[in-house]
Order: sequence, then C-alpha cells, then structure tokens
Amino acid sequence: MRLRSLLFVPADRPERFAKAAASGADAIILDLEDSVALSRKAVAREAVRATLQDHTDVVRMVRINPVDSGWLDDDLAAARGADAIMLPKATGPATVLALVEAYGDDCPPILPIATEVPAAIFTLGEYARVNGRLCGLTWGAEDLPAAIGAATSREDDGSYTEPYK
Repeated sequence: MRLRSLLFVPADRPERFAKAAASGADAIILDLEDSVALSRKAVAREAVRATLQDHTDVVRMVRINPVDSGWLDDDLAAARGADAIMLPKATGPATVLALVEAYGDDCPPILPIATEVPAAIFTLGEYARVNGRLCGLTWGAEDLPAAIGAATSREDDGSYTEPYK
C-alpha cells in the first residue's frame, strides 16, 4: 500500500467522496473523528458503510474515533470493507491490539496517529511489536499542542513552530 498523499474527507459529506477519490491522492480518509459533529456521527457511519460497498481503485481508509471514545463498535461496523483504518489518539501497541481485538482477525492494516497524546511519544519504539498489523505510522500536529496547553503549533505563515518540525 503506497501512502504518499492522503486526502481527508468528512464522512458526513458523501457528495465529496467521488471527487476525493478522483483527486489523484494515494488514499482517501473517510473521517469519522474530528471533522464530524457529534450530532452527525450516525449519518457519517451510514455514508461510510454505503461507500465501502462500491469498488474503487483508490485506497479507502476510515479514521475512526479513539478506541476509548465509546464509539468503537459502531465505527468498526461502519468501517467493514475499508482498505485500512486510521487510529487516532494511539498511545502505543496496546491501542493497536485493542483495535485488532475489537475488529477481529480480518482487521485491515492500521495507520496509527502516533503523536496526538503526550504519553504516546514514549512508546514510539514499541510499535515494532505490532508491525505486522500496521501500514505505517503518522503524526498529528494539532492534538498534541492542545493536550500540552500550547497556544499554537504554527507560525503566522502556516509553517510549524520549532517543536513540531
């Protein structure tokens, strides 16, 4: 699975899915997490479920809500048929294993967002224990600053501040 360019699409906006798939991105991420309001989570899950029934040449990844959000079972039910699952707020291999256990043996590859919570930084090297379940590791520059009380992660010109480069 080649993942050079990833395009996020709010999962409650299915009218955008086809355009995203035609964009040339290596993968589209049907986002059930941050881009979907609480009141629209169920609508978003239905849209994901419906679009995953259609075949496409682009990799379709579903960003679920965090494992401990209370929505894991509903999100995973909607994500059946995804090519991969993006795992937000991952704290290490234990989070990956919890996802695999909840999904089952046919769990697709997982892409953890490995730096969204402060404690996660100390477990980065441990992902080697679950590398057979991963399609990569990625980082997030927005949730970590919020978690540590930083005012911003970006300069006025949009570039990252020193701690996030």
